[in-house]
Amino acid sequence: MNKKLEVMKRLFIIVFLFCLGVASCHYEKPEFYEEGDYIQFYYSNLINKDTNDRKTAPLNYPYVNSNRLRDTAWFRLQAVGMPAKKDRLVRFEPYINKADSNYITAVPGVNYVAFNDPEIQRHMIIPADSVYMNIPVVILYDAETKGSIALNFQLVPTDDFELGELTLRKGRYSYSNY
Repeated sequence: MNKKLEVMKRLFIIVFLFCLGVASCHYEKPEFYEEGDYIQFYYSNLINKDTNDRKTAPLNYPYVNSNRLRDTAWFRLQAVGMPAKKDRLVRFEPYINKADSNYITAVPGVNYVAFNDPEIQRHMIIPADSVYMNIPVVILYDAETKGSIALNFQLVPTDDFELGELTLRKGRYSYSNY
C-alpha cells in the first residue's frame, strides 16, 4: 500500500508540474511603437577624433578626374520607427561648414548633381516596408575647380520623417579635383 501511495504521489507531482508549465506558457505580444518616424544616417561605428561625434561615412569612396567626369558616393540611411506600407520621401540640403576653411565648398551643378535634380530625386525614397536605403550623391569633375572640395549636406524633415539623432543628421564627402 505504501508503494502505491508513493507512486500516486509522484504521479500527482508530475501532473501538477506539467499543468503548471502549460499554464505558464503564453504568447507575449510586443508593445507597439507609437512615436513618430525618424530618418538618420546609418551609424558607421566611426568616431570623429576632433569632436567625438559619430561619423556618417559613405559606403564607397568614388573619385573624379579628367578621364572620369562623374562618380557616385552611396550613403546609407536608416528609418527609425515602424516600416510603412508606402514609399516615403527623404530630402537633403547642402550647408556650409565653417570648419572647412581648407576646402572649397562644393557648388551644385558644378561639383555635384543638385539634390533637387530629378536624376537624384527619384532615388530619395525609402521603399515601402523598408527601414534602410542607400542614397546616391553624384560628384562631378570640373576642370575649373582645383583643390580639395567638401560637400556638406544634411537631412531635412519631410511629411514622412522627422529628424533622427542629432549626431546622425549630417553627411559629408570630400574629394580632390586635380
